[in-house]
Formats: sequence, C-alpha cells, structure tokens
Amino acid sequence: MKTSCHCGNITIEVAPPVQVTSCNCSICSRYQALWGYYPPDQVRVDVLADGESVYAWGDRELEFVRCANCGCVTHYRTLPGQPKPKIGVNFRMVLEDSVEGVPVRHFDGKNML
Repeated sequence: MKTSCHCGNITIEVAPPVQVTSCNCSICSRYQALWGYYPPDQVRVDVLADGESVYAWGDRELEFVRCANCGCVTHYRTLPGQPKPKIGVNFRMVLEDSVEGVPVRHFDGKNML
C-alpha cells in the first residue's frame, strides 16, 4: 500500500494495516492521525527534494515527520536507542476507502501521563 503527503514529496510503502490506532494524547489529538505500526525494515520511505521536518516531543522517544513543503504529518519513528524501534504510518494520508473496514483501536494516551 502506498501513502503520501498532499504534495507527494514524501511517499511511504507498507503492507496494508491489520489495525490502526486513534490516540487522544495532546499531540495525536491535534494531528488527528490514524497510526499503523511497523518494524522499520517493513517500511519504505522516499523523500524528494523538498525534504522533511521533524518534531520530537516530551520524552524524546519519537520524532514526528512532516513534509517540509505541504506540512502533512506522514509518520513518526522511534529515535535511536529505543528498545523496540518502530515506525507509525499516518493512514489519514491514504484515500478513505483504502482503509475502510480496518479495525480502529482507541488508545487513551491522554490519561497515560
């Protein structure tokens, strides 16, 4: 399955998700993402000339990646040194019918702190 930011500067290829997660923590609620989780070796990310911009929040375990051109948040990745590296792919970047029928897990990240 292929996803991309609005302008196509960042594209991501992964297997279709088995489940996506909607989190209500302070940052995810603002991004309104639907995250699909993958080991890094199962994700292909291509970034064109406009590049990417990253934001590491809170405990600095993750960095959120957005297109430097159109600003869409396409994915996040764990920072080096984390015990379980992963990439969270934002499935709001695909056409809605591409994930129709995929179960949505609601994660209460707001009350984790």
